[in-house]
This record gives sequence, structure tokens and C-alpha cells, in this order.
Amino acid sequence: MNRRIVSQVSSNMNGKFGGFGLLEVIVAVGLWVILASAGVMMTTGSLRINSQTSDNDQAILLASEGLDAVRTIKKIGWTTPFLATSCTSGCGVATVSGTWGFSGTNNVFGKYTRQVLVTAVNRDSSGNIVNSGGTVDADTYKVESKVSWNRTPVVTGSISLVSYLTNYVKSIVAALTGGILIYGDGTTTPKYRTYDRTTNSFSSEQSGVVGASGLTYQIRTSPTKNEAIAGYVSATGVLQIMCFDGVNWSNDWTVTVGGTATTRRFDIAYETNSGDVMVLYGTNTASNNELAYRTKTGISGCGTVNWGTAVNLSAIRTNGIVQWVKMAGDVRASSNLVTAIWADDQSDLSAMVWSGTAWGNEPVAALATDLEIVTVAQDVDDFDVTYESVSGDVMIVFALAVGNNGTNGVRYATCTGGTATCNWSGILTPATFLDDATNLDISSDPNSDAIQFASIGNAGSDLQRGYWSGTAWTNTANVDSSCATPVAGSKLVATGWLNSGETKRSVIVFNDVSATNIRWYVCVASTCSLQPVFAATPKLNATQRWYQIEMDPVNKDQFMLLVSTDTTSFYAKRLVMSATPAFTWSNADGSTALETTLPTIINNPFAFAYWKQ
Repeated sequence: MNRRIVSQVSSNMNGKFGGFGLLEVIVAVGLWVILASAGVMMTTGSLRINSQTSDNDQAILLASEGLDAVRTIKKIGWTTPFLATSCTSGCGVATVSGTWGFSGTNNVFGKYTRQVLVTAVNRDSSGNIVNSGGTVDADTYKVESKVSWNRTPVVTGSISLVSYLTNYVKSIVAALTGGILIYGDGTTTPKYRTYDRTTNSFSSEQSGVVGASGLTYQIRTSPTKNEAIAGYVSATGVLQIMCFDGVNWSNDWTVTVGGTATTRRFDIAYETNSGDVMVLYGTNTASNNELAYRTKTGISGCGTVNWGTAVNLSAIRTNGIVQWVKMAGDVRASSNLVTAIWADDQSDLSAMVWSGTAWGNEPVAALATDLEIVTVAQDVDDFDVTYESVSGDVMIVFALAVGNNGTNGVRYATCTGGTATCNWSGILTPATFLDDATNLDISSDPNSDAIQFASIGNAGSDLQRGYWSGTAWTNTANVDSSCATPVAGSKLVATGWLNSGETKRSVIVFNDVSATNIRWYVCVASTCSLQPVFAATPKLNATQRWYQIEMDPVNKDQFMLLVSTDTTSFYAKRLVMSATPAFTWSNADGSTALETTLPTIINNPFAFAYWKQ
């Protein structure tokens, strides 16, 4: 066609007018230019649309990630951390302590900027969300994840994704306003029950997460949120740590601690102020790195990824394989102190203090090198630790093998000052005790520095009691000379405190020989009086093996007593004190065994803890 046009133009220029005229040539060229321009415009537009689609897709991905991050933060805790940071004007999100958390005011990814806004929601009288009017719903928040970018130097693009997050676990957690109980039944799935303090009843038995057949148990609850950490050891010496978020259990991690669960080679403690949790355990090794620990922050939820890696801890004063571990946390609101005590297979006892960041301050010498035994080293729980509630001083009590019927075997040590660098007293002997202490227990008054002590020795089967005023012991020997005799792995005595208004009493519960009911003393300071027996329903079997008292941190006028018997059953009984004072026992277990197939009846075969909120 071009040759033809050129020919025509040439003909015209030569004055010959065959073929197309000049006007036609001009029109044809114009049409060609128009068609070519349209093609270019279509191609350019298509490229622009493709570019915009790609930008939008990337922005949507970033915005979706922002919403998912906030959902995770909310799941960790409605109040902390979800509502702890104000994001009404915009926040960024980032990984904090191994999980999502709010960080800064936005996130920048190349040309993209993401910002998350969390704002209150109003509902009308019918419960519908409204943009204006109505009343604020404290259990619902609007979350908007916005992403913006520059399409061109003068044109801005943006997208926004919106979701409403609700405190959906609130109604479930509200039903847990009491405590939580965990135990084994010989299967590979631990069982648990929740306790309602309002109705004084346990829920039906529920299954945790499949793991192993646990023999010895421990459970602690968070001081800052509805979370519990539980642990159990199997007959093959494997420790399983579980986490409960108020709704679901998770298996978070396992480690070998050795032994056959005839001793408890681990313990769990929460820091009071931060809500951080610590698991300290034996490593089944001697001489070096006998202990190890793992921690999880108070703002982190359940799950393996939220735990720190294991850190080895070498005990200076003990060299054997750790057999028993106990920890106690300082209950003062501003404190993150925890004290640990442990005993090894050489009957040595030592301690350390956790500052909130590190272990240290082990005594200059072992607290004991000849702990009380039944048959072999550390086959019985014969030491305990607690904090004075006001001062933050540490009290440790323990029993030595030199104790006998008529020979005082009780010793104690304090660490005073209320700090991680508290001052150890050395080994002290409380006066006027006259017996060994194969089983012993201490507990702190939550409202003062007073501490109650009780013990039973297997040499004479005598009960003795002691009262610590905050500065000195007042003790009484041979309170009861016909108690049941402690055996390996048993604990036949427990102590607790009750506070109702200005009325304060300590209580000692113990296993009297052949008793099928509850025997107990009530004490005003160092003066104690034997109380009428509580005829439990059903009657306890005459052979009992493990006593545990847990004091209610919310309703301080009550505590829970749990008892196992040689029928592989265990029971829960509640004691409440009025301001009068009057005392009322009740069958919190519903007058039936909470379990009848415990795989063992000794060495902490169950664990119970109250919720602290």
C-alpha cells in the first residue's frame, strides 16, 4: 500500500491524476495514525491496570496480615496485651517475645505503609452495632487494617479491611471463677475438672491433651490472666508441660528429668508482678548442670514457640542428681522474686533466689547434707519454702536424719531483706521440738508475716506444730502421739490460713491413725485447739497418703483440702470461716471420689490451684 501511495503522490506531483487523490492520501495517513495511537493507548492502559491490580493484591495481603496479627494479640489476652496499648490513632504490629504484639505507630514495607486502628463499638438497645448513639460495648472492638501507597508521584492508592473482635471467651472463663484440678487415671490423657467457688462444686471430668500416663503433678495459675501451667512426670521420667488458656489445653514441651516419678523433680512458679512463668527441673545429671529452667513471658499465650529455650543451672552446694524441687513466689504486688529449694540423691539441700531475670544468691554452704529419709535418699517430701507476705523475707524449713522420737529433727533458715540479694541466716534449730519430721508443711498468712508449721515423724508418729510471728518460733511438741506413720512418698499433714474481716486463724489438718474422717486444729497465733472431727461423706479409707491444702487468694476465708487414699481415690473438702468465727466443712467433691483409678496415691498424684483473679 505504501508503494501505491508513493506512486500516486509521484503521479500527482507530475501533474498526472490517476489513482487516489491527495485528499484521499491525507485521510488514509490520518486513519493509520489514529489506529496506531489507539493500539498504543490500549497497551498502556492494560499495563497500568495490571500494575494497579498487582499493587492492590499486595496491599490486601499486608492488610490481612495486620488483621491476623491483632486477632493473635487478642487471643493472648483481652485486657493484656490486646487493650493494654491504645491504638485509636493507629499502631504497627510486629513480633514481640516470639509472638505478635503492637509496636510503633505503623509498619513500612517499601512503598507500602500499614496502620492498624482499634476503636470502641457502640450498640443500640437491640444489640446492633451503630455508628452513633447507643452505648459502648466493652466486649467488642472494631479493628481496621489500612494500607496506603503511591500509585504515581501524584496519585495515592489505599485499601482498608475491617473486622470486629469480641471477648468471646469471657463467658467461658467467667465459669472458671474458682480453681482448676488436674490428675491422672492411668491412661495417656490427663484429666481435669474446673471448680466453681460460688456453687462449691467441681465440673464433670474432662480430658486434657494426649501425652503420657502421669504419676506426679503440679499446677499453678497466673496472677495476671486466666492461664494455668501444669506439669506431670511419667513412670519413665519424662516431664510434660501443659498450658491452659481458660478454654483449651496444649502440650507445650517435654524433657527427661529421670527417675520413675517416685519423687517430684520439677516445680512451677509465676512472678507476681510480671506474670512471667518459670519451670525449674532436674536434668538427671550430677556434679554440673544438675538443674535447668524454661520461662514464658506474662504477655505470651500458650504454645511451644512462646517458651524460651532451656537454660542450664549448676548448683554449687549440691552435687548429686536432683530428686525434689520446690519453688515459692514473693506475693508482694511489685515483686518478681522466686525462691527455689531442691534436694539431691545424696540428701543434700540448697536454695537460690530468682531476681526476675537470673538465678543467684545460693547460700555459702548446703542447708543440709543429711535430710530425713524413710528408706533411701529423698524418698519423702521433708522440706518446704514460703515467703512472708508483708516483708518478702524467705522461710525454709527442713528435717534432718538425726531426728528421732524424743530428738528434734527440725531445722530452718531465713533469707531476710525482701530482695534477690537477701541475707541468709545459716542453719537454725527451732526450740522445744522433740521429734523427727518425716512429713512437714508450712504456709504463710496472706495478711501478715506469720507462718504456721506442722510435722509428723515416722519414729514416734507424733504431731508437732510451730508458729512463726515474723521474728521467732513458738513451738509445741507431741500435740498428738497417735498419728498415722509416714511412709515413702507420703504427706500426712497440711497447714493453711483463713481470714474473715479482722478475724484470723491458722489451721492444721493431719492423718490420725485409722481415722476415716478429718482431724484438725485451729490456732490463734501459737495457741491451738483440737476441733470436733469432720465426718466426711463418704468416709475416707483408713489408709491415707497425700494431703494438700490450697488457700483461696480471692476469698481468703476459705481453703480446699485434697486427700488421696489407698483405694486409688481422692477427695476434696472445703473449709470456710465466718467472722464470728464459725467453721464449716463441706464436701466440695459432691460426696463422691473425684477419681477412683489414680495410677499412684503418693508423691503429688493430683494438683489443684485457685484462679487468682
